[in-house]
Amino acid sequence: MLALLRSFASVMRLLATVAVLASPLAAAAQTPFVPYFGKNRIQYDTFQWHIYTTERFEIYYYPELEVHLERIAGYADSAYAQISSDLKHDLAHKVPLVLFKTQSEFQQQNIIPTEMPEGVLAFAEPFRHRIVLPIDEPPDALYRLIVHELTHQFEFDIIPRSLIRGGIPLWVDEGLAEYMTGYWHPFDLMAVRDAALTDNVPAMSDFRGAAFLNGRLPYTLGHAAFEFIESRWGKEGIRQFLFALRKAAIGGGDSPYEEALGLEPEMFDREFRTHLEARFKPFRDKERPSAYGRNLAPSPERTPFVASLSVAASPSGELLAIAAGNRRDQEIDIVLVSARDGKVIRNLTSGFDQRRGFEYIVTPGGFRSNAVPWMAWDPTGRFIAYFVRTAKHKSLVLHNVASGKIDRRIALPMVDMPESPSFSPDGQAVAFSALQGAVGDIFVLDLADGGLRNVTNDEFGAYAPVFALDGRSLVYLARIAGANKLFRLDLDTGVRTQLTFGTHEDGGAQFLDAGRIVFPSTAIDPNLPMDPAMARDGEIFNLWTLDLEGGTLRQLTDTATAAVSPTVLEGGPAPQVAFVAYHKGEYSIHALARDQPLHVVASEDFGSPGPVVDFQAPLAHTLVRDNVRRKGAFDRMFLEGRPPVSVGVTSGGDFFGGTQVTFSDVLGDKQFSFFAASVSQFRSMAVSYANISRRLQYAVQGFSQTQFFFGNNPGVLFDQQLAFLSRDDAIGTQTTRGMTAFGIYPIDRYRRLELSAGYLNFRQGFSNPALQQFADDFQRAQLGRTVFSSGSFAPLGVAYVQETTVFREHGPLSGNTLRAGYEYAPAASGLFGRQTADIDARYYKRLATNGVLALRARGFRSWGEFPGFLYFGGNSELRGYDFLEFLGNKAFFANAELRFPIIEAALTPIGVIGGLRGVAFFNLGAAGLDGVPMKVATRQPSEITPLLGFQLAPFAAGGVEPVFGPPARIPGFKLVDGRASYGIGLQTLALGFPVHFDWSWRTLFNRQWEDFRFAFQGLQEGRSGSDWFRQPRFSLWIGYDF
Repeated sequence: MLALLRSFASVMRLLATVAVLASPLAAAAQTPFVPYFGKNRIQYDTFQWHIYTTERFEIYYYPELEVHLERIAGYADSAYAQISSDLKHDLAHKVPLVLFKTQSEFQQQNIIPTEMPEGVLAFAEPFRHRIVLPIDEPPDALYRLIVHELTHQFEFDIIPRSLIRGGIPLWVDEGLAEYMTGYWHPFDLMAVRDAALTDNVPAMSDFRGAAFLNGRLPYTLGHAAFEFIESRWGKEGIRQFLFALRKAAIGGGDSPYEEALGLEPEMFDREFRTHLEARFKPFRDKERPSAYGRNLAPSPERTPFVASLSVAASPSGELLAIAAGNRRDQEIDIVLVSARDGKVIRNLTSGFDQRRGFEYIVTPGGFRSNAVPWMAWDPTGRFIAYFVRTAKHKSLVLHNVASGKIDRRIALPMVDMPESPSFSPDGQAVAFSALQGAVGDIFVLDLADGGLRNVTNDEFGAYAPVFALDGRSLVYLARIAGANKLFRLDLDTGVRTQLTFGTHEDGGAQFLDAGRIVFPSTAIDPNLPMDPAMARDGEIFNLWTLDLEGGTLRQLTDTATAAVSPTVLEGGPAPQVAFVAYHKGEYSIHALARDQPLHVVASEDFGSPGPVVDFQAPLAHTLVRDNVRRKGAFDRMFLEGRPPVSVGVTSGGDFFGGTQVTFSDVLGDKQFSFFAASVSQFRSMAVSYANISRRLQYAVQGFSQTQFFFGNNPGVLFDQQLAFLSRDDAIGTQTTRGMTAFGIYPIDRYRRLELSAGYLNFRQGFSNPALQQFADDFQRAQLGRTVFSSGSFAPLGVAYVQETTVFREHGPLSGNTLRAGYEYAPAASGLFGRQTADIDARYYKRLATNGVLALRARGFRSWGEFPGFLYFGGNSELRGYDFLEFLGNKAFFANAELRFPIIEAALTPIGVIGGLRGVAFFNLGAAGLDGVPMKVATRQPSEITPLLGFQLAPFAAGGVEPVFGPPARIPGFKLVDGRASYGIGLQTLALGFPVHFDWSWRTLFNRQWEDFRFAFQGLQEGRSGSDWFRQPRFSLWIGYDF
């Protein structure tokens, strides 16, 4: 995940700059090569950044974090000491450690300019050595998170990413980071154990992790691989392996396996696989999910639902609500299935989440995953409650099961990261866990008046509350001494009672009846002899029950992987427990009715109440106030990664290339960029400064931009006597130089306002001076003015932008896009005046899984002393016509395209290339000059005088004069100034770039009209004008669809 984010960051910076450069005028003269507007990344908070310097770190924080600063510095110092000692390596630089209070504030970071999924708890970037993380995890988990990310910085120092020629396997980067924590989370151990027991351990020497459903498998198998290396070659073997990998990565060494470990890569894979099989052999005889009966989860083969992660039973026991991954929509959905046979009844959240008014369904934070509940039914069975992201904060959704609609959406701006809702028995309140002040607590929300109260309010993380059946108490998890333990809270008195003990992990509980709860736990009967393998690798979530009065614990399952997310199925002779299991990398759901427990243990056998202590780092840190300072606006401006490169080819064969160099501060808030691009031989350059630290973002830019167009429009731009000119003979350019200032205010995630102002100097005209003189004379005679001008103007612009589009690797899939802009340039001394309106609207209708009906309409109008132009044609704008063939002060074009998959991926002699997609399209457009009537189409009879050729005329301008045929009156519907085309095409991804192959047919919908309109061109090839015009045209271009 983080490797993908790092590579994506540079691309996003380039695309952002292309978008800015393409609009130095409020109405861009032509569609940019990246024709998307993008969703908003909103800075909901304005952070007042400070820097605290220690021996090894520069810690960036804001005042709300100061109370935690000493503790975090101690964690960082301890982590550094451990990693440095183990690797016998020191960093030559201080590590910038950027802290955020919560996950919602962490998602506002600007260091990686893209959306940060909530599953990413932190990240380390390799070029400027920064670590970025929120501090809202429990203390022990936060310390391990710092160890993990700091290990990455040691890896980046040992193997500099700016030098490598080959990629570093993800399992090396992430596996070493996990290994250094010295800790196995039960879910990570589950994935490795499952891979070993089901013979699914991949070849690590060629493992990239892309083919596995469990995205953490590269982390966990990498962790196990480094433990294997340590067991055979010691910690020095790990160190030697890293330095051998460094040599191999920069192209100067042999296989790191042979150099450091003395094994060929294939032998390392075999020995590692044998090691894992031996390590987990004691678990082979444990229960598999099939032992618990039929799988009630939706079938991945017959439905789009995979990874059924959490389950909640309806009060009647007839339905199960399942949180499942939808591979079709690539989102988590809430699916209702029959508790009897697993038949899918309804997908409550079908379609994309943004259509329902939220971004996504929230999952529990940290590593709690499905060890805690995700959703809850109300006592009547009418509603399901779950949390969603709506803006910075989350909202509680009450989803009506019968209607399928959301009845209530309750915003919770006063807390962060709410999770695990639970209804009170009377349905009047919902308990849940959330963060307040970066500490997890239990809250109770009154559904009648919206009142919210913190019922735990202590320094220990609290999670997964559930109401007792009488509504007078809650059972919840608290993180104490590095483990999650169950507590009971009396809501009337506030008295808390610890229910479970020991060093093992417990999960969220559910009430079986008034006196018993069922919950997942990694407990092992302490009265049984402890096998060494079980002691080391036996952290397995199994289902247990607890008698609240007598304290008796009963173990219900003894699985080899995990049994989590228990929910009680009522309605039968005796209540059953449904739960989530894991096997062969996939999740399943089963119902258990086990009368006889496997083990019976007294709660006190695991321990008894004692002092509640919090985690303490190995090294303490004393805050030195003299080392605190306010961050300056431009502190530590550095080159932001390796400059990216973008390339493209137009349908006219013109090459596009661009790159940028960006310098930014440590936080990515202030950016100085230099951008250079070339289309054909025409260059554009820009220097800009952007400040994106607040919700209102702004930028200033100085630029020189040369755009070209093809003005081969005889009878409009110049006399018909020059109609013999080729497209390349009539190339024109517009060169604009100036300064612009931009302001962007995001209204919400999908909508924003853009403001701009500037001073620009421009020069327009044909590249051929003689043609320009002919054109000027003709235009003065026909229009009383010249079409092309040179001078200066000062535009003021405003635009409304909306982008709800859902993208896939092949482009837009669903949603809509709109940009409506208006520009006013006042006429003043020495300045031209004009007004311009520009609207670009797109709609994408998803068909089946990956098919798309794509519609687009763009309209442009500019008027005044110096009206602007829109150039278009070719690529995806008007296929079948020459690139930038059309230009006008008033113009429009519309597109309708049916895009569909043909092959998902293709193996070729040059490797695997992206899927092959087909397209069927229809295009219509027209362009004209201000003050000149434009008739797109007509049904009325129209007169036309055909151009047949040219003859020598010594006294005529240019030495020739046109020869016309007799005029004719053509009946029927026809396009006059409009142009249309239709056709089919293919698209694939090659080397990361979309490549298009199009076959187009042009039409004016009237063959007789076309015969006269294109008589000259037809005669040149010995055919009728219509046959010439309608002949199929093939084009190849590289770029993005609208």
